[in-house]
Amino acid sequence: MAAKEIASELGSRPALIGRCLPRQTPVPSGRCVPRRTVCAGRSTNAGGRDPPSHIVRAVAAPEKTTITPPPFEAWNTGKDVAKRTDIKTIMILGAGPIVIGQATIMTDPGTADRTYIGPMTPELVEQILDKERPEAILPTMGGQTALNLAKALAEQGILEKYNVELIGAKLPSIDKAEDRELFKQAMKKIGLKTPPSGTAETMEEAMQIADEIGNYPLIIRPAFTLGGSGGGIAYNVEEFNQIVESGLQASVTTQVLIEKSLLGWKEYELEVMRDLADNVVIICSIENVDPMGVHTGDSITIAPAQTLTDKEYQRLRDASVAIIREMGVECGGSNVQMAVNPADGELMIIEMNPRVSRSSALASKATGFPIAKIAAKLAVGLSLDQIANDITLKTPASFEPSIDYIVTKIPRFAFEKFPGAKAELTTQMKSVGEAMAIGRTFQESFQKALRSLETGLDGWSLPKNWKRMTRQQLEYGLRVPNPERMVVLKQAMEDGLTQEELFEFTNIDPWFLSQFAGLHQARCPLTLGCHT
Repeated sequence: MAAKEIASELGSRPALIGRCLPRQTPVPSGRCVPRRTVCAGRSTNAGGRDPPSHIVRAVAAPEKTTITPPPFEAWNTGKDVAKRTDIKTIMILGAGPIVIGQATIMTDPGTADRTYIGPMTPELVEQILDKERPEAILPTMGGQTALNLAKALAEQGILEKYNVELIGAKLPSIDKAEDRELFKQAMKKIGLKTPPSGTAETMEEAMQIADEIGNYPLIIRPAFTLGGSGGGIAYNVEEFNQIVESGLQASVTTQVLIEKSLLGWKEYELEVMRDLADNVVIICSIENVDPMGVHTGDSITIAPAQTLTDKEYQRLRDASVAIIREMGVECGGSNVQMAVNPADGELMIIEMNPRVSRSSALASKATGFPIAKIAAKLAVGLSLDQIANDITLKTPASFEPSIDYIVTKIPRFAFEKFPGAKAELTTQMKSVGEAMAIGRTFQESFQKALRSLETGLDGWSLPKNWKRMTRQQLEYGLRVPNPERMVVLKQAMEDGLTQEELFEFTNIDPWFLSQFAGLHQARCPLTLGCHT
């Protein structure tokens, strides 16, 4: 095979091949050395499958034993993908008033050419479209609010009226991910399981589905909502009727998903990115310390996942790649949430968010991979292997980040400011903030995050004003997820409860319980009345 034909097959430049033999590559010294191939974002033998030909690159093997990456320009050869030149102006939809003082950043001259602050309604956006005449709208940066607004603009014919294109996430992808019934059908199509469930648009339909599923508790998830608004866990008929009614009111499409409870299952999230050339990379895996039943925004989360074997991780990884392709997310980032049965390893898909989410911000900070920035570049036509890594400056964004430290996120609650609120954690998010910490070990990052909450804790210890609980109160505080569960767990260890008992009450993975036990035993010599 001729050198130029080999270069064309590999998607590389003929200059990389030179006058060497077909299976050789020139190095700067002029010698020809054996060529190795790598797949952008994944090893060539992962899962026993060869990588797509369009993401294989020719890389010169070094003359010494150390591996030196090629210049980034050598990778800048995507599969017929180029930055779009037909888009001159892009409107980016925000998330609405979610923080105090956001106008300070939004009105910075270096942030945008023009900034509009107002209600996130189709009427206001239409006025801006009429004035600015952008070619495209990017809705994936503004969370659920922006996706819902983009859907409304498309359905009301406003996008067609002003000849504006949705980039980053097309309307069919948004519908398939947010409409619970369409999502369930999509997962079934690719052979992935979802919890036994049904969708309802009226109370009568909801009661019928509940009867078909059978036993309580049941999970109610409204469609097209943020933070699980209107949803929850129903343990009886009275709670079911109340939550369903709230969910139907909260849903943009007046639709709720009623599914069998997976309480006690382990919950994981994967941040996935895809470009127009169909390159897919996993940015980060995230594990929830709390089992299923607690909204991920209210749970202590760890990155990367700590209790998965490599085989289990690869299974979750393959499922995430299949999901983002089936959902039709052509470019940008998505968040996939999964549940794993700790007893037999059964995998269930919970949901997928085709946008930059709360977990995307955590993954970006944890890995140094700027998900929002890369997603914006992918939306205008660039491919992952055409974007330089901000940290190395030598490798492309198609290389999956690898970290050798532990990141812990702990939510911050303020139930004292809401006297009427029930201090129990369910599938509806109730935290008002969060703290993130980085450490070499889980124990280090966990204690750093606790101190960062600024609640008076100097680590994993009992607050100075803590009123010790009775055994009955302890069991209730461990069984029912609540904002003080970690403090209750600390007293339980001080009172001599075994790890087996704690697992029975909390369903927290034994690995995490052993880590907490290590912290407890290290603190015991400094604490009076401590059981070891």
